Amino acid sequence: MSSLTLNGVTVNFPFTPYDCQKDYMTKVIECLQKVILESPTGTGKTLCLLCATLAWREQLKDQISRKMIERRLGGETSQNIPITSWGSVAADACYTDIPKIIYASRTHSQLAQVIKELKNTSYRPKISVLGSREQLCINQEVMRQESSHVKVHMCRRKVSTRSCPFYNNTEEISTDRELTHSILDVEDLVKFGNKKRVCPYYLSRSLKQEADIIFMPYNYLVDPKSRRAHNIELNGAVVIFDEAHNLEKTCEESTSFDLTPYDVASAIAAVDRLLLEQVQDGHFYPSQPDWKKQTLSLHPKSTDSFFFFSFIYELLERAHLTYQTKTEVHEALEQISGYLAGRQCGFIFDCIVNHKCFPVCLGNILSYWCFSPGFSMQDLVNQGVRCIILTSGTLSPLSSFTSEMRIEFPVSLENSHVIDRDQIFVSVVDRGPDGVQLSSAFDKRFVPENMASLGNTVANLTRVVPHGLLVFFSSFPLMEKMLEFWRANGQAERIDSLKPIFVEPKGKANFTEVIDGYYNKVNDPQTKGGSFFAVCRGKASEGLDFADTFGRAVIITGLPFPPKMDPRVILKMQFLDEMSSNKTSKLKFLSGQQWYKQQAFRAVNQAIGRVIRHRHDFGAILLCDHRFKNPDARAQLPLWVKPYVNQYDSFGNVIRDVSKFFRVAQKRVSSDCVFPLKRSSLSTLSLQYDKRIQDDLRGGKRKIRLVQEQVNLGGTSEPRLSTFLGEMKKSLSQVNFDQIIVALQSYKTTDSLEALLSTTSVLTEDANTHNLFRGMYQFVRPHHKKLFHEKCQQLTGHGCGFEPNHSLPKNKNNAVMLTKGRKVCILFQVQLNTQHLNHGGHHLSQKQLRDPHTGRTARLSHQRLSRV
Repeated sequence: MSSLTLNGVTVNFPFTPYDCQKDYMTKVIECLQKVILESPTGTGKTLCLLCATLAWREQLKDQISRKMIERRLGGETSQNIPITSWGSVAADACYTDIPKIIYASRTHSQLAQVIKELKNTSYRPKISVLGSREQLCINQEVMRQESSHVKVHMCRRKVSTRSCPFYNNTEEISTDRELTHSILDVEDLVKFGNKKRVCPYYLSRSLKQEADIIFMPYNYLVDPKSRRAHNIELNGAVVIFDEAHNLEKTCEESTSFDLTPYDVASAIAAVDRLLLEQVQDGHFYPSQPDWKKQTLSLHPKSTDSFFFFSFIYELLERAHLTYQTKTEVHEALEQISGYLAGRQCGFIFDCIVNHKCFPVCLGNILSYWCFSPGFSMQDLVNQGVRCIILTSGTLSPLSSFTSEMRIEFPVSLENSHVIDRDQIFVSVVDRGPDGVQLSSAFDKRFVPENMASLGNTVANLTRVVPHGLLVFFSSFPLMEKMLEFWRANGQAERIDSLKPIFVEPKGKANFTEVIDGYYNKVNDPQTKGGSFFAVCRGKASEGLDFADTFGRAVIITGLPFPPKMDPRVILKMQFLDEMSSNKTSKLKFLSGQQWYKQQAFRAVNQAIGRVIRHRHDFGAILLCDHRFKNPDARAQLPLWVKPYVNQYDSFGNVIRDVSKFFRVAQKRVSSDCVFPLKRSSLSTLSLQYDKRIQDDLRGGKRKIRLVQEQVNLGGTSEPRLSTFLGEMKKSLSQVNFDQIIVALQSYKTTDSLEALLSTTSVLTEDANTHNLFRGMYQFVRPHHKKLFHEKCQQLTGHGCGFEPNHSLPKNKNNAVMLTKGRKVCILFQVQLNTQHLNHGGHHLSQKQLRDPHTGRTARLSHQRLSRV
């Protein structure tokens, strides 16, 4: 664990942070006002965000505690005395002024990753994660219902009548220590609910009251209806939007709706039925709740209206649907739908009116579209939030994003990456191998010469890119048309013969099957990898992780402008043009054309973010459209990409440099044994044979290190390097794995066992990873072996098989062959030739080597040999 002070706040971080991580956390602490931060994927932004925010909150809590103690004791307290040492005086402090942290991401799967990262820190806040009944309800009678609306209202009815046994247990179980002292995501909460027979949905709402940090999808925040339904209190809260590149769309959609004739007819039928039942029962509406009065005044005005665009506001006003009455009408309709759902009736009518939207009549559908995402953000500000933090790996271009949000961001950051220059290759490819200019412009994209040139470009790049290749198109119709042409003209066959083609499907149904096929093909050692053809703004470009071999290169085949004839795009541009031409407004708007261009680059930046997913990853970004040569276009790329953009005079030079880049990058990874430690620090392990055997057997004198398989007292072989690392990577998050790698590198230079123990302690938190912690014993230097063994016993209940000779210096230990059943490590300097191993003038066969001390023979294979 590393501790550092940033802007006066002490932050505990799981490992020594990179400079870009320090910059990111500094900005988070600096602001805790409204802030917008972009940090590339793979830089640990989520971990930085959690640690910085929780550290700031803890310090604020200490400051308030200290002031309260001073007030009670009538004097000042020492700043050096921990608050906890004041006992009951501090424990009685009231922390109503400490802000809650509301952490929002796009999906629950993304939130699950965030919560997993939180478990890797030293911070243990009280948390709550909010979800829907669809995700959290465990009452099978409710979950059998097909309609989500019926599920909601059936649940409410059971709760109100206390006929749900799971809900009835909520109050008793809500104080369970296993629940309140654990960090649980949605899946964990459901498991807990099934185990204790208690409702996870209402448990999460109960936990919310005392939580320090509340996790939720961000549509829960920006949609006023969802906010009310989940009773989310924002006054004084710190609001964090992670993966905020989709926030604009969510804000617009939350205040937009489509109204079909079926919706109107169903609503009228539902109200008619309800009123008829009331009349038949002898009830008169004035004596009933207000919703009956409201529906009667609404109903006569709502039938058979034909209208044009300019009369929609007038029509809605005649039906008493205005911005001022929307809340009352909405609540009335909620009561109606609840009543009817309770009577097994599924009629639902839900309508929210928003004065920032453009109403559009499309045939028989009334669409009410919001074009100002800033309206939802301003609504959050009006709720009294303390600060708003927006962060993502791909917010560029920031000017577009901040303009759309309509609130000021006094603090912003476009962060650099943690990778080195030799881990990334970026090139504009403006011409194909035949010299034809590459362009996805509307008037050129379907020209046969252009389509053929792009196909030949992709086919040639397929030859030099190892493992997985991602190819992104501007749209599904363009991808389909291009593939059809390539199949007819041979380009697809060339690509498929080298890297079998997998195509992103339009729907969600077959997506998992296709992506799994691609992953399996890349993992198959008998093939040269695979190619995945996808669409910008599609599912593959949004949130999938193509780390390491799954995404060694990404090809962008053009600029993905939104469809210009789409009514929504036309009206959005019209709206922005009107707002930007308003000289009296203090706020600065993009023009419609500026927004249109920046949407294309936002989609490009999202797609190229699929490669370079962590500190030790590498990959190439190939921009195959001549328009990327324009300086204005390159200026829209993320900050971490811009310094590496190359331009070439010929396609042949692109192929040459891409080939060279991958040769160097793969050699670098190979020399690290797929592990970023130098081999000299792995002298007690079986070393991987990372080059062809004949390269090591060319003849001539070389030093080689022969390492016999290690055997423990139980007779079971310790994991070989590749197996051990593979198991560790499979068991840990990518961030934890990277942290341990960095800690081992640091241990090699600093010799600080304390720092190594601090980082690897994450392996002791779960019994499933205790064996991995014990496996770290093989990396520990002799003078630390005993201490590590004792620490391992303390933390896991089992030691590492320490024996006194393990503490001997390496040069002494290598001179001794331990007795049978103990760990063995033999070091020889030999002359290597193609036929024999020569040691001290005695010739030994290549397959065996006799130990001069014991007479034993060590069986060797080429896999045991590696140059020192």
